[in-house]
Amino acid sequence: MSAINAAGSQAGLLRPVRATPGPTTDVFAKKADAATTGFSPASTVELSDRAKALLAKAEHESAVASRLAAHLAGGGRNPAAAMTPLAMTQWADTDSVPSKPATSKQALEGIAAVKEWAKSDVFRNAANAVADDQVRALVRDGRLSQLPALDDDQLNQLSEAERNVYGTVRSLQGLYDGMPKTMDQALADRKAVVLEAYPDEINRMRSGLASGSLKKEDGWEDIIASREAELAAARQGTMKIHAVNDSNLVQSRGEFTVARDGNGWSARGITVNGNAAALQEKFGTKNMQVGSSPYTGDYVITW
Repeated sequence: MSAINAAGSQAGLLRPVRATPGPTTDVFAKKADAATTGFSPASTVELSDRAKALLAKAEHESAVASRLAAHLAGGGRNPAAAMTPLAMTQWADTDSVPSKPATSKQALEGIAAVKEWAKSDVFRNAANAVADDQVRALVRDGRLSQLPALDDDQLNQLSEAERNVYGTVRSLQGLYDGMPKTMDQALADRKAVVLEAYPDEINRMRSGLASGSLKKEDGWEDIIASREAELAAARQGTMKIHAVNDSNLVQSRGEFTVARDGNGWSARGITVNGNAAALQEKFGTKNMQVGSSPYTGDYVITW
């Protein structure tokens, strides 16, 4: 990073560190069955555009959420299969999340920035679609101009190496922008997701029980009760967030890597696991959610 700071001709590549919080996020933990531990399993439902935007940047719930969604849609029988303990990973998929098209000015500025960056040794690995520590630090600290979404014609103005720089940086920007910048934001983001998503999700599960597509004996009433408890806490303002700096309680592993395949670009950020028994003993509740961000460190939300 010192090389790019020292090069006067490249000063325009950098911008001051952002002081304002980025878009919302949530980081989800390794979860045990809600019926036995009280940990709130994640789910995806049909949501408003606002909720979709929140959840698109959320910690990679898809492993759990897709199972529950498939169960609700397809009439599966065993909720335990949907709630299998999993390590959850913060991620960003820059091609699947709808982006507002760039204006001509935004596109031209983005293309010009990428072309300039690609000339610097700092972005040598990014030109090969590899995120390294230098580029991660620049993106993390908000020192690169925000890249807009480019259409195919605009991308065709870039060489292969420049497209790799663009994809690497923009994927990481989506990932870091989705991380809470403060503890207050992490708590507010969790509340926002619960308030937006849970009422419809609970109604769908209750409808499934009423219609018989979900079976009471499979434990869905306990799952609904867990969701309702979290929703009540979000509405009543009784959720609390706690900083955690103890690997016996929460373990997080930061990756912040990028990958490109036939479907486009994606980025992986932080995998978070919580020790359910130890956390329950420390905080005196089975109702909790763990998370982590490079800006906040590890944390636990309880209710």
